[in-house]
Amino acid sequence: MQVTATGHAGLAVRSGDAMVLVDPWFSPFGAFDASWFVFPDNLAVLDTLDVPDAVVITHEHLDHLDAWYLAQLPAEVPVVIPSYPSPILRRKVAAAGRTVIVELADRERREVAPGIGVRFVREESPMNHDAAVVLDTPDGNVVDLNDARIFPVQLREIRAELGGTIDVLALQGSGASWYPLVYDYPAERIEALCREKRATKFSYVVRAVEVAEPRVVVPFAGPPCFLDPELAWVNEQMTSGIFPDQRQVADHLAAAGHDHAVVLLPGESLRMPDGALTRLECWQGFWERDRSAYLADYAERRRDEVAAVLDAHPDPDIDLFDAFVEHGMQLLGCNAYCNERIDMRVGFDVTGPGGGAWHIDFRPGREGVGRGLDDCGYVYTFASRWLPPILAGEVPWEDFFLSLRFRARRDPDLYNDHLLGVLKFADANALAAVEAYERSIDRSARITVAAPDGRRWSVSRWCPHAGTDLRETGEVLVGAGPDGGDVLVCLAHHYRFDLGSGACSNGRCAPLEVTPLTGPAG
Repeated sequence: MQVTATGHAGLAVRSGDAMVLVDPWFSPFGAFDASWFVFPDNLAVLDTLDVPDAVVITHEHLDHLDAWYLAQLPAEVPVVIPSYPSPILRRKVAAAGRTVIVELADRERREVAPGIGVRFVREESPMNHDAAVVLDTPDGNVVDLNDARIFPVQLREIRAELGGTIDVLALQGSGASWYPLVYDYPAERIEALCREKRATKFSYVVRAVEVAEPRVVVPFAGPPCFLDPELAWVNEQMTSGIFPDQRQVADHLAAAGHDHAVVLLPGESLRMPDGALTRLECWQGFWERDRSAYLADYAERRRDEVAAVLDAHPDPDIDLFDAFVEHGMQLLGCNAYCNERIDMRVGFDVTGPGGGAWHIDFRPGREGVGRGLDDCGYVYTFASRWLPPILAGEVPWEDFFLSLRFRARRDPDLYNDHLLGVLKFADANALAAVEAYERSIDRSARITVAAPDGRRWSVSRWCPHAGTDLRETGEVLVGAGPDGGDVLVCLAHHYRFDLGSGACSNGRCAPLEVTPLTGPAG
């Protein structure tokens, strides 16, 4: 088995004469309205690749689902995707002109090319349509976590199903997020929140490696780089922010005692089971190069493509309010359970021609769409040029948010998962699955957690946010709360709970049940 990095989260897995591509991304137009680009530039790899026997797409994010590349493949090449409650992934693949789409149920194995089997392991919570993908061959296997935050018990089950050994674990230390970069916080607060997010992500990576016990770890899927001059400031996040590079992830793992990470740059390969590496001369000394100069040259090469995307979004020549009202009413009609948990008026400050200051009111009994930003808990500010494709259903809100081409503020300053769920899915079936899952969480089960100094608490076993098992993902942080109190952080999705009150300090969700314990541990 040979595993070749094709850039970002892309992998080419070969066994014999068969080859499967996973999450290939080559588009010279980048992703998310020409905001994200592959780092480092991988377009030259495309000329070295044979036509794959199959393409595997794990989820709908455009840095994993490249419509530009898919549209160039022969019609008979199948695209293999996981089955999700939302139809967004299938629609995006079909919109790229693909007619052979193989949709697999959770954990359903299919041989998609001679000697290469594929199965998906989805995140438990349907609020996140992400899935790990497992590829097995006669001479090795790959477990690719990409964006998925699967539970530790799921990783153990995967390892058991593979005969007790994971050969290659591919995972990312760079997230897919716009928080806190676009929020109206002081610079020092943004910097502190970015360090916090980075540390939490790294903790999850270490925990995943400890649970999976792979022979080799391949850090990948980031960072993206930002070549539009208006977004060039985001590239600073590679240094100490939310978009660490592959080498930094490998260094962190090594510092934690896991020195078997292999960084592969585009076109470089790892062969299993012997672990032989194929390095490319073009990447020699890459990590020592002047990154600012590299990005400047890269931006110049993609200048025309960025301009083409911007030109494709002209200022509207009509008033967008009526279409916004129709869109807002559709969102309000998706799921009453989610509306109750949003429970606020959400503002959209749309600047430029055709725009205005508008809101969608999710408060039960006050639902509606109107003008004005009074009493809004969230407010999103962005140029009107970006709104028509969203209102037309061509661009999901989450894709737009990942472009970072907006500003946000919120009061109270709490993340609202259900608001993002309604905006990103806009689908009744997907949100009904969220409701059913959240209503099924056992709120009565308890576990004991402890601080390094021996203090203990009895807490809910299942995270109130997404039902993650806190035995596996809970970590006590002493003095890390907003008021200096102790917190329990869930490493799955970064939710933090005060160990004094149980309240969530950074998200809107039910409190954690907490009881302080006295006496010696055990």
